[in-house]
Amino acid sequence: MKTIYIDCTYLYHHRELNTGIQRVVRRVIENFEALAAQQELRIQPVTIGHGEFTPIAIEDLYPPVAAAEEAPAAPEPTTRQRTLAYLKGVYRALRELVCAVLPYHKVRHFMFTPRENFGLNYLVDRGLIRPVKYLEGLAQGKSAPQAAEAAESQDPFSAIKEDDILLLLDSTWYSNIWPSVEEFRNRKGKVVAVIYDLIPITHPQFCDAFLAEVFKNWFFDSLRYIDGYVAISQTVQHDLMNFMEKEFGSEEVKRKVYDYFLLGGDFNYRLEQSSGVRQPLKDSFGESSTYLIVSTVEPRKNHEYLLDVFDQLWEQDTPVNLCIVGRIGWKVEALMDRIQNHPQNNIRLYLWSDLSDEELLYCYANAKMLLFPSIVEGFGLPIVESLSNGLPVLASDTPIHREVGGEQVGYFDLEDPASLREMISQVEKSGIPDSLAVKSGYRWMDWRESSEMLLNKVTAIGA
Repeated sequence: MKTIYIDCTYLYHHRELNTGIQRVVRRVIENFEALAAQQELRIQPVTIGHGEFTPIAIEDLYPPVAAAEEAPAAPEPTTRQRTLAYLKGVYRALRELVCAVLPYHKVRHFMFTPRENFGLNYLVDRGLIRPVKYLEGLAQGKSAPQAAEAAESQDPFSAIKEDDILLLLDSTWYSNIWPSVEEFRNRKGKVVAVIYDLIPITHPQFCDAFLAEVFKNWFFDSLRYIDGYVAISQTVQHDLMNFMEKEFGSEEVKRKVYDYFLLGGDFNYRLEQSSGVRQPLKDSFGESSTYLIVSTVEPRKNHEYLLDVFDQLWEQDTPVNLCIVGRIGWKVEALMDRIQNHPQNNIRLYLWSDLSDEELLYCYANAKMLLFPSIVEGFGLPIVESLSNGLPVLASDTPIHREVGGEQVGYFDLEDPASLREMISQVEKSGIPDSLAVKSGYRWMDWRESSEMLLNKVTAIGA
């Protein structure tokens, strides 16, 4: 049976996050298992990087649930376990430090190659780890052959079979995954990467400088190992192919497979356990109309534009609220100062950066409209989530928003804040026009259909 291994490294180590990519990873994996069984496939989430390849459980991708009072406490780690964890952390930090001081490909390859191949991990395994395990076995009363067998390190790649697939689904740009990916390919597996966008390369001015650098390095490194790329929209697929042709020429483009799928817009999936919707959040949806923006707070999402619009509305005594939902990102220090010191803060202006899916669903159900003023996007997931929940949308007039919103969305001019202000004023005066009201027959694909679309594209590339 063919196995599809799914990289979930970043989410595994940041399971408290619930932003766009983390939600995509969870939704896809939730649906892949049932879909894969129908196609005689096996699904296995993994963490990769540092020359490692570790299977994990789906449950490991969600925030830990507070234990019930009667539940037994987890056992405290032993001194040995704490010591090993500390030494492992020091080892990884020293490798990264060496690579930072000596930023050469051959150095990184030596430092991070899996321990089955010659490199630092190989030397540490044979010169330190195995001898220590051997001595431990003797101390436990094992015979020399038994101790030697126990000292043999298990090959983390041993389960990989020819034509298995590794799907790079997570935002693993900060990890040195390529030695693990290279070893996977050495076992004759196929590698497919999901591309959310190329914004850190094409629009670095909107990104944290470190993110722009590591993503660029990740992408250019990927060209050596990736068999095919699956974008999250047709727009991103075209952007990717155009970029590849411009940078490397048409012959290089032909060496890879390119495709796309579309994200799901429903909330009919496993909602993480929570204590429900917090009362202060409910209070922010009062008697006045509350307009909603859902996105990471970063420059390309254009919150400044939106605040300019609402400042004009509030100056006109228009009784509207603005609710901002999203994790705080980068290059927004001035914006955060503006929000925190705004005279309408926590009166008509609200910011929530830690909502659960249940609370996000409450926002979609109780807002007047979704506003989406992004300058550049890979998809625009909140647009289809809003429409799927009957919430009308006003979005900036960009190709990707046209792709996912079609004629169901109202579009405004980013060059002219008055364009959006007049739309909102008209909505407040006359109600939501028929042209923007979500049609009773509207339906976007759900996450089951989205995941099936992705699974079919991945298996086709890996065939």
